[in-house]
Amino acid sequence: MAEDIYLIRHGLTESNKKKIYAGRSNENLSKEGIDNLLKIGEKLKKLKIEKILSSPIRRAIQTSEILNTFLKVTIKIEKDFEEMRLGPWEGLSEEQVAIKFPIEWKIWNSKPSELMLDGRETLKELQLRALRGIKDVTNNSDCSRILVVTHVALIRVLIIYYNNLSMDSYRKINIPNCAVYLLNNKDQNKKLIRVL
Repeated sequence: MAEDIYLIRHGLTESNKKKIYAGRSNENLSKEGIDNLLKIGEKLKKLKIEKILSSPIRRAIQTSEILNTFLKVTIKIEKDFEEMRLGPWEGLSEEQVAIKFPIEWKIWNSKPSELMLDGRETLKELQLRALRGIKDVTNNSDCSRILVVTHVALIRVLIIYYNNLSMDSYRKINIPNCAVYLLNNKDQNKKLIRVL
């Protein structure tokens, strides 16, 4: 059973800097993103992580590979930790979305739990997928300390679940690139808290 599950948001990309919804695109990490990961890798080494589970998206895989130069463990691709499916918003900047989808953009900024768009996962669907991934890791892992390399949306919906927040607080939760969160399965009052 996995006792400690660490979640990290992948390193910085150009889309992150420009507020573009990269979604499931094959974008690489930026130089700054790589440099930041090299700094955090040293800190992660002290956590005695035994395995990395990575989203299948390129920026997450690159993050996993860079961190693994420090951790030297097995990397396994896990689809449940993939980025949110964004449908027609993928590849658009926030500014473009606001112009092309004014009604939906207003909902997204006021009541994100109510946003429904063809081809796009709802926050509830994303949360259920993320929780399925966490449950699978918790129950079926032969390692006690695992690092999950994933994305902002997925970490947000897990924070909402474990910290008993409203789904409509989604947009207010700040998850910087390379931020590390811990879910301690030994703790009866499980919370997802930032540790790095």
